[in-house]
Amino acid sequence: MDKIIDIKKQELNLKLSELNRIKDEINTLETEKKDIEKAMNLLNKDVSSYDEYISNLVAYQKLYVRLKAIEKTLDELRLLEEALAEEAKDIVRDIKAMEIIKHNRQIEYIKKELYQEEMNASFFYNLKHFYIVLIALFLAFSMKSFGAPALYQNAKTQVEQNINSDEQNLNLLLDQKLQKLEKEKKELQALIKQQEELQKLQKKKQEEAKKKKQQEEQEIQKYVKVVAAADSDQAGAMLNDVDPEIAAKILVMPPSRKAGDILSAMDPKKAALVTDYIMTHKKELNAMKKEIMNANNQAQNQNASSPSSSQSPNQNQPQNSPPPPPG
Repeated sequence: MDKIIDIKKQELNLKLSELNRIKDEINTLETEKKDIEKAMNLLNKDVSSYDEYISNLVAYQKLYVRLKAIEKTLDELRLLEEALAEEAKDIVRDIKAMEIIKHNRQIEYIKKELYQEEMNASFFYNLKHFYIVLIALFLAFSMKSFGAPALYQNAKTQVEQNINSDEQNLNLLLDQKLQKLEKEKKELQALIKQQEELQKLQKKKQEEAKKKKQQEEQEIQKYVKVVAAADSDQAGAMLNDVDPEIAAKILVMPPSRKAGDILSAMDPKKAALVTDYIMTHKKELNAMKKEIMNANNQAQNQNASSPSSSQSPNQNQPQNSPPPPPG
């Protein structure tokens, strides 16, 4: 068991080392992303000549391409970071479980050892006590027979002291074993409590993720109904104020026949971001679409009412735009 625990700990150290490397890489890319955004903002200014405008536009385009590449890499690294973190948690849970098993085995072994020692001590104590009492009776009979009361009293006192000493030593041994067993029992209870807390945290995280997903799906379904009832211009104006990720998820949901017209009615920069998200997350969007449609079909088959509460859409952050042409 100790070898397996050591191997698990080595595996955990490797996972944590890789996780730290991923975090450092994410921090580096975040810093580079901020620098690029600052540079793009500097290019987004009025220019005095057409040549300067063309130069700024080319530089802006290069920065934009690099920015998108960084954002894609960051998404991949964050997914990898989350996967490594989950693997590390699983290893920690395995180690804790094996340590609990190890402690249980140790406690069982100690119980058996203590029981055996108690049996041995009881046997030898009774045997010794029997011989001591036998000798004491013999001495008492002999001393009384030969008329030596003082020697008889001294021998009796010595025998009683030996018996008391043996009892004290045996009680001390039993107390030490019981204290050791109690200490290991408390350690085991602490490990079990820690394991339960880890399980509670894991369950809470799963419930929060599920709740967040449900709220997002409700928000998307609410927007889908509103967008379906509005004309293209109204829908485009509405989605201009929605996060590009949410807007993309809304547009791929049926009825999606107006998606092209709605994108045309949206702000060009926002429409580009939404289109880019749709093109780079096709698999994820298709899975989400099927999941929501299946849930709706099940609800209809069971004559259940659709969710009535949803979260208000997130307000989108202002996006970088290419430099304006010279006036």
